Amino acid sequence: MDTGGDRNDDRQGDAMHRFVVHIVDDDDSFRTSLLRLFHTNGIEAVAYPTLAQFHEADLYAAPGCVLLDICMPDGDGLTAFERLVDDDDTLPVIFVSAYADIPISVRVMKSGALDILVKPVTAERLLSAVDHARRVAVQRFVSRREARELLKRYKTLTPRERAVFAGVAEGKLNKQVAVEVGACERTIKSERAKMMKKLQITRVVDLVRAAEMMGLKLSMNDGSPTTERQP
Repeated sequence: MDTGGDRNDDRQGDAMHRFVVHIVDDDDSFRTSLLRLFHTNGIEAVAYPTLAQFHEADLYAAPGCVLLDICMPDGDGLTAFERLVDDDDTLPVIFVSAYADIPISVRVMKSGALDILVKPVTAERLLSAVDHARRVAVQRFVSRREARELLKRYKTLTPRERAVFAGVAEGKLNKQVAVEVGACERTIKSERAKMMKKLQITRVVDLVRAAEMMGLKLSMNDGSPTTERQP
């Protein structure tokens, strides 16, 4: 498993090029000006005049961020955002509104938005905020994809290999795992080698990180660690 290095850099570079800005605003001229601004600066962007159209979009096919107005004709952008933040995959959200008073601004930031900009906003400020969002979005996207790949490989493990995975991830020695699994230490060494090969992991520290990324609740009681969440 790559935790840095060239492979991870390549993934992040690819994700950077695929980045998309989702503009949710009912002001036709504002949407048009933003589309022109981003396209001129080599940034892919799509626009939605209503929340309904935004909710129908495929938001997670590529890394992206959302520029979201608070007052929309078919609902409250802030309420819509507060429903979205329950999802681990939520794209970074930047609110852009003419109605961002102090109470709303505080509510927005407490809800987990990346930023809030008050109209009129300069092109420089917008591009700076989106550049920050892009870095956050790409990291989330790459981590999410890596977690899915890890989980797919994890599902190929045998029950014994999963038990060894749990023991090693918990920091136990081979002889401790052997006692709990009911096998000799030599068998555990063999199972450990096969398990790490299947997961494409070479270091124990990466195995611990893999468990965290997959959201695994480790337990050797039944030899089958369970997932707390699905990447």
